[in-house]
Amino acid sequence: MNFQRNFLSVATVTTILSLVSALPADAFTFGNSGFRFDTDTTVNFEFLQSNGWWLGQFGVMETATRNQTFLISEDLRVNPGGGSHTNSLGTAGSGLAVENPLANFTFKAGIEYSLFLASYDVNTPSINATHYSTNNLNPDWYRRGTGTGMQGDGTFKITGNAYDSSLNGMILDGRQRTLFQGDLFSGMKIFFEDNTTWGDNDFDDFVFSARIVNSTSVPEPATLAGLAVVAGAATLLRRRKQGHIS
Repeated sequence: MNFQRNFLSVATVTTILSLVSALPADAFTFGNSGFRFDTDTTVNFEFLQSNGWWLGQFGVMETATRNQTFLISEDLRVNPGGGSHTNSLGTAGSGLAVENPLANFTFKAGIEYSLFLASYDVNTPSINATHYSTNNLNPDWYRRGTGTGMQGDGTFKITGNAYDSSLNGMILDGRQRTLFQGDLFSGMKIFFEDNTTWGDNDFDDFVFSARIVNSTSVPEPATLAGLAVVAGAATLLRRRKQGHIS
């Protein structure tokens, strides 16, 4: 009797462990090859700092449809009184470069996305540029740039980053206009360059953070059926225990 009860307990635990290991994980890709989540996932974005003379507008784009959603925009290209003497510093707050530094976006499961930064000269709006966090969406001719930090082999070196000097010296591909640092669970920092590789390549023109705040995962039918088996086994075990005690 005791052997039978203990055997059932081991079988139940084994079933639970096998089902847990089969549960779908919240897998995703988020980086310079694009973004794709296995489940609907909400990410919080927060503007941290800008160091660019152009006015920047950050957003998310569906890669297939090219539909764009603007999330955070600069109200002023620099903080009041700022300019080259402040390295065109822009920060968040009332009356500063960015008045609304927070935004959320829900990435739909299975859809590929890219971040983008649209920038333009407020004095000459026709002078503008849009760069994407997905490398292959940026022009291939960026590899032939002659700007600061170019290495002569299609790559360049980050120079003069005013937000995080530890990034200076990093070698990146010519088409890369965005750098990711950290992870989405504890908080990722994202650095955008608003110029082509003919520019300064300092990667401090628009800096913000990203963090997952919600992820919805619906168990598949097979998983639900398996959990029902576990529940039934647990109920049977409980009844056997009660019968043994009495």
